[in-house]
Amino acid sequence: MKNILIFMLIFPAYILASDVQQTYNVAMSAYKSKDFKTSYDLLSKLYLTKLSDVNLNFALGMSAYETGHYEIALGAFERVEMLEPANLRNKLEKARTYFMLKMYEDAELGFKEVLDNPMISENVRKNIELYLSKVSKVQQKSFTYATISLDWIYDSNVNYGSLDDTYNVGSTAYPTADERSDRALQLSADIMNIYDIGEANGFALKNRAILYLKDYQHEDDYDVQYLAYMPSLVYKYTQYTAEMVVGVDAMTLGKELYLKTVSFMPRIEYAHTNSLRSIAYFKYQTKFFQQSTQSDLNSNHYELSYAMQDILSPRSYIQVNIVGVQEKKQKGSRIDVDYSEYKLNTIYVNQFTPTYGGELYAEIKKRKYDDYSSLFDSTRDDVSRSVSASVSAKILQTLRFKVKALYNRVDSNQDLFGYQKYTVSAGIVKTF
Repeated sequence: MKNILIFMLIFPAYILASDVQQTYNVAMSAYKSKDFKTSYDLLSKLYLTKLSDVNLNFALGMSAYETGHYEIALGAFERVEMLEPANLRNKLEKARTYFMLKMYEDAELGFKEVLDNPMISENVRKNIELYLSKVSKVQQKSFTYATISLDWIYDSNVNYGSLDDTYNVGSTAYPTADERSDRALQLSADIMNIYDIGEANGFALKNRAILYLKDYQHEDDYDVQYLAYMPSLVYKYTQYTAEMVVGVDAMTLGKELYLKTVSFMPRIEYAHTNSLRSIAYFKYQTKFFQQSTQSDLNSNHYELSYAMQDILSPRSYIQVNIVGVQEKKQKGSRIDVDYSEYKLNTIYVNQFTPTYGGELYAEIKKRKYDDYSSLFDSTRDDVSRSVSASVSAKILQTLRFKVKALYNRVDSNQDLFGYQKYTVSAGIVKTF
């Protein structure tokens, strides 16, 4: 009799738990297929039984947002933040919800908090910029922000000294340049202004300026000064974001003005699902070398890129890029200008905790020059491999410490151009 009573007490609870799990599975399946009405109806009935379930609360928040239940969405995102403070995606969605609730100051603070993190991807950064432009429009102002980095760098091979001690021309061997290492200070600044000129889905104007300085302690000939200005017109409509970027820049090498370029780049991003995106661009750039002895290096640069980005979790993503490049000289007979290049790279980013984040990057690149070298009795083929890892730590809300290590190796069928180098950097990143 006692066993029967225990069974009568446990069996209904088992049936209830089974029903809850089945409903949960149906709701999450509907969420993943973007049937937000169904997922909202089911999850809004379940969440009290799973208040500590991060995935359920985030899916409820997104489903509520997409169906216009913004107060419910805000509550769900706030629960996620209490359970997972490092969840950058949740912070972004909460800021979007503030915007829809017309809580513009809270929205601006939320967007800025995400924007301050260097771990976010470039396309997420662009979407935040668009939202901030809309916040600024409502508040009758444009929005400007800046990122400034100051780094100490050690470079093991500043002059790209060859892998081999000698290189051959015919049967004669000649010595290569020795590798020269040095330390440098590096300063970079990225200033952005955005202004909304459309409705909720519409146009925005963006102005961007970049400054980059690298000052070696001894190898002054390799000091770099770079300045770029890139205005663009951005258009966002539901799943699409399109951008037309125009760029002008100038670079100084050592103490001499070295290169000026003009470019334009149409770019498009398409969201397949909530977590999967395609990003593609085409870039045309014309290069003008400034020293009279280098005028025959002037060239036209063509670049086509496609990337697939997968948001693995609200704290991490992986992105794979395939890029094709072609460089064509404008005049002259130099053999070291025209080339075709193909590269594949991948980046993995994870914001492990509210304080610490990390990034891994790897790339392989193959470059083939078009013109035959009578000196080396061949055309030149290079294969490059790069690997880097970095870790950042938040010191203050808008101040981070970052450490990065990079290894790069180039193997060439013309031994003179093969080299390897590693760089280590440590510095701070400040956002305004």
